[in-house]
Amino acid sequence: MSLHVTDNFRTNPLSLKPGGYEVTVIHEGGKSFIYDKVKKPGSYIKSISNDNGHGRIMEILLDGKTVWQLGVHDYEPWDNLG
Repeated sequence: MSLHVTDNFRTNPLSLKPGGYEVTVIHEGGKSFIYDKVKKPGSYIKSISNDNGHGRIMEILLDGKTVWQLGVHDYEPWDNLG
């Protein structure tokens, strides 16, 4: 089940401006959240991973491409993203 997070749930004013990346965060249990217009994906992922309330993050996609998976990569998901 994927949920596209709408602008009214976004707190950073930059997330309301056009452009940027699409970040998909897949949690254990299969829930996934899609965030668009993300300007700094590394910082964004770090902020949502601190307190997500949806279980562990299992995989992160940037513009549809996997950039991190739990148990596959030995670095934090935000370390290699701008």
